[in-house]
Amino acid sequence: MTNDARSREAIAFALRLLSLRNHSRHELAGKLMKKGYEHDAVEAAMDYLAEKKLIDDEAFGKELIGSRSKRRPVGERAMRFELARKGVPDEIAGNLLREYDSALLCLAAAEKKLAALHRYDEAVRKKKLEAFLRNRGFDWPIVKETIESLFHNRP
Repeated sequence: MTNDARSREAIAFALRLLSLRNHSRHELAGKLMKKGYEHDAVEAAMDYLAEKKLIDDEAFGKELIGSRSKRRPVGERAMRFELARKGVPDEIAGNLLREYDSALLCLAAAEKKLAALHRYDEAVRKKKLEAFLRNRGFDWPIVKETIESLFHNRP
C-alpha cells in the first residue's frame, strides 16, 4: 500500500475516533501508532486534521477542563497533570488554567461530599472531607479555607 493510501486510511481511522469524542493531537497520534500506522502516515494525518481544524489542543483542553469541573472537580495541580497526560502542551495548559478557580471547585466538591457524610459527627466529617479534598488534588490552604467556611456557617 502506498504511503498516500496509508495516510488516507489513518485519517479515516482518526475521524472515526474523533466522532466518539475530542482528542488532543498527541493522544490521537498515539492511538494511530498503536493501531500500526507508520510515523509518516500518522504525521500526515495529524497535519491534515489540524489544517482542517478537526484537532485543536486548546479547544480539547477547554473541553476537558469544563467536563472535569462539572463531573469530578479537582485541584489545579491535578488538572494540570490530567492535561499533560492527555498530551496538551504545557504552554496551552498554563494559559487555560489561568482562569481555573480551585477554591470554587473545592467548595462544590466539598458540598456534594458533605451530603454523604451526614451520619458522622462533626470531627469525623471534617477529617473525611479533608482527606477527600486532598485526594482530589486541592492544595491545603484551599482545603482548610473550604472546611472552615462550611463548618463555621453550620448551626
